[in-house]
Amino acid sequence: MYTPSRQSDNSSRALSTNNIANSLGYQSQEKIQENLFSAVVGSGVTNLFPRYIDKLELNNTNTSANLSEWRCVRTLTCDSYAVAFSPDGKKLASGSTHIKLWDLETKELICTFKRYSGILKTLAFSPDGKTLISAGLSQSIELWDVETQEEIRKFAPYAYAVNSIAFSPNGKLFVSCDRGKTIQIWNPNSQQPTTTFLQHQDWVNSVSISPDSHVLASASHDRTIKLWDLSTRTEIVTLIGHSSPVYSLAFSPDGQILASGSGDGTIKLWHLETGKLLRTLTGHADEVYSVAFSADGQTLASGSGDATIKLWHLETGEEIETLVGHKYAVRYVTFNPNQQILTSTSADGVTRIWQHS
Repeated sequence: MYTPSRQSDNSSRALSTNNIANSLGYQSQEKIQENLFSAVVGSGVTNLFPRYIDKLELNNTNTSANLSEWRCVRTLTCDSYAVAFSPDGKKLASGSTHIKLWDLETKELICTFKRYSGILKTLAFSPDGKTLISAGLSQSIELWDVETQEEIRKFAPYAYAVNSIAFSPNGKLFVSCDRGKTIQIWNPNSQQPTTTFLQHQDWVNSVSISPDSHVLASASHDRTIKLWDLSTRTEIVTLIGHSSPVYSLAFSPDGQILASGSGDGTIKLWHLETGKLLRTLTGHADEVYSVAFSADGQTLASGSGDATIKLWHLETGEEIETLVGHKYAVRYVTFNPNQQILTSTSADGVTRIWQHS
């Protein structure tokens, strides 16, 4: 996922590259020492330097007068661009200049990874939860052992800041993208990329991999979304429709739909079997920086520059509710894989954990 500081194979659900090609005709032209801090209740702004928490505190206060289904249950003061849930949904990794691992049941810090040089922008767990990948402004990618917190491998240095990383659900590869128009595919056991794509015309802000591990989607500042066949390492099609940079992508759990969030303030839902635009969701008053699907695929969350999180009913496209409490742009939203939990990270120095009531 770009931030503005500038599952198992299922052949019946797999993307048909031929159908997309036939439907769209292969359109290919037209995206410090560590400072500790304590958890707080509320949304007070701290500062914009990376800070960390020693403990998660329970927050029983709703932050929205209209909040009926979701409530903020924990608030973390930080300026983290990167958070990730473990595959089992029991842990949360957060990062800025350090990486910390939290137990969501006990609300306690499990461990702190060895010092990270540079500001983190993206974190991703491997599908088995044993390793964690980090990247960001340091122009490097690191692979970590979650149990020992030791760095396993540092991958070939980047010429530009890394905006996003995605692990394939089958665990065989991961993909990175950067501010230099580059997408790279990596084998976790090798320090050099196996494939490099340079077809975008501007920064690549986000990458996402389909649940069957067959298709890669990339979003760019050039206002396009590209789909790639991970078997042949070739471009399938370019999806055109946004009028501003595309910042975020998310596949639905069944692999049928791709959601995209853009600087034009809209979320678009694309049907992957045909490549057609299904629906455009409107309602945010500013750029949409992040989108995420719930584990059951029925709800889509979006985070925006208008400082709100909106929840949408996927089937109808209707807005379910708006979550408020952040004071500045919501840079990142993500659902817990196995529970009714949502996290949001914002420029106000706060990460909020929301729970469905």
